[in-house]
Amino acid sequence: MIYRKLAVIFIISYLIGSISFAIVISKAVFKKDIREFGSGNAGMTNMMRTFGKPAAFATFAGDFFKGVAAVIFARMMMAQYWPIMNMTFEEYNFFRDVAVYAAVGGALLGHLKPVYFGFKGGKGISVAFGAMMAATPVTTSMAFIMWALILVASKMVSLASILCVMGYTVFTFVAYFMGYSSIPNLVAAVIFPAVIVYAHRSNIVRIMNGTENKIGQKKK
Repeated sequence: MIYRKLAVIFIISYLIGSISFAIVISKAVFKKDIREFGSGNAGMTNMMRTFGKPAAFATFAGDFFKGVAAVIFARMMMAQYWPIMNMTFEEYNFFRDVAVYAAVGGALLGHLKPVYFGFKGGKGISVAFGAMMAATPVTTSMAFIMWALILVASKMVSLASILCVMGYTVFTFVAYFMGYSSIPNLVAAVIFPAVIVYAHRSNIVRIMNGTENKIGQKKK
């Protein structure tokens, strides 16, 4: 039964994650597809460069809260079925964490490969931020502070994003060895940042070549 619940959580979270707010907003408001402009990425940064700050903020908010929604859905599902799961409290806690990260993974995959939009979406930072803020607010807040500091210093959203997800992995390992994290969280802290870094592989090449765009700079 528990594995069916986990599968349902993953699938529903994937469908939630597939709602690409960059594409929805660009088509509904501007009658254009954001994927045909700039970097071709359906995300906040490309929206800001193409359609301005209000559109970028709306995109970020939508993507952030769909991540939050996926985690809330997972927790509600587990709480609803807890009385009939015939598990110890420790077993329930373990599978509750697994369910949460199944939701995070589903939402992230949906954002990267949205079923509603030809499987071409964004790079996952905003939705991962929302989902992980709902799942692990302390370590995620630490990673966000790191993101903000790197962004101020480098003016590169991509570099800040790449380094902050790597920082999240380090923070989670520290939390685990201090007794404040779980095995499912530890596994998620390795897999999801790796997926996001891979999604930024073209940005990494440009960063290394010194051609990555900075905030306030016209796209090269």
